[in-house]
Order: sequence, then C-alpha cells, then structure tokens
Amino acid sequence: MTALDDLPDVDSFFGIDLKTGSLMIAAIGIVHPMAYGCSFFVPMSYLLVTIWILVALFFAANVVLLFGLVKDDALLCTIWIWYAVIFVVVMLMMMILLALVYTSRRQRNRVFIVILGMLWYMLTIYFVLVVNSHRKQLLNINDKMSDKKT
Repeated sequence: MTALDDLPDVDSFFGIDLKTGSLMIAAIGIVHPMAYGCSFFVPMSYLLVTIWILVALFFAANVVLLFGLVKDDALLCTIWIWYAVIFVVVMLMMMILLALVYTSRRQRNRVFIVILGMLWYMLTIYFVLVVNSHRKQLLNINDKMSDKKT
C-alpha cells in the first residue's frame, strides 16, 4: 500500500474511459511545453528559466507516461504521477512568485496570463487523479492475472 492508493478514484476523464483519458493527458503534456516556447515573456530571468526547465522535465515525464500507457506498465505511470504531483506544487509556487513580480511592475496582461497558468496547474491535479485511477486498474488486472497463474 502506497500513498497513491489513498488518492480518490475517478471513473472517467470527462466521460471518456480512463486509458483513453490518460493517453489524452499524455498528449496534452507533450504539447504543453510548446506554449512556453512561444511565450511572449521576452526578458529572461532566473525564475522563467527555472520554470522552463521544470516544464521540459514535465515533457519528458509525459513521454514516460505515454510509453507506460502503451505498454500497460503501472510503474511508468507511477513515475509520472509522482513527478506531476511535485511539478504542480512547485509550479504553483513559481507562478505565485511570477504573479507578484508582474503585479509589482503593474503588468496586468502578464498577471492575467499567469493566473490562467495557475488554473491550468490546478486542473493538472485532476489529471493526476485520472492517471492514478488507471494505474490502480492496471495493478488490479496484473494481480488477477498472477492469481490465475497460480
């Protein structure tokens, strides 16, 4: 029993089965970093560079999730879940700092975009619950298959 087993279960991803929903989450996570590449936050700061590095690692974690879903590997899904949990917490803190910086500079448009980003990362918590529910299904299927062999 792990801490991930205590997370609540969901039955679907906005009405779609969990495996397809998890595949969509992986695809969104792979496309997601492109929004930062096209960012109009031109002046580079250490805060932005740190955010870009975290997002690049999130891209890699989503590739791992995609392979885990294709291979029905619960361990690769678990790796994504743990990184995503850490990623969401750290990114929300970074976005709060970024919002404070842009608020102090009176850059309302950038503050609005940062707030939208914070809402996105809050939605990512739901993504974690979907992938975790699919991981639990994979573990149950693997347990049933091992029981049949014995």
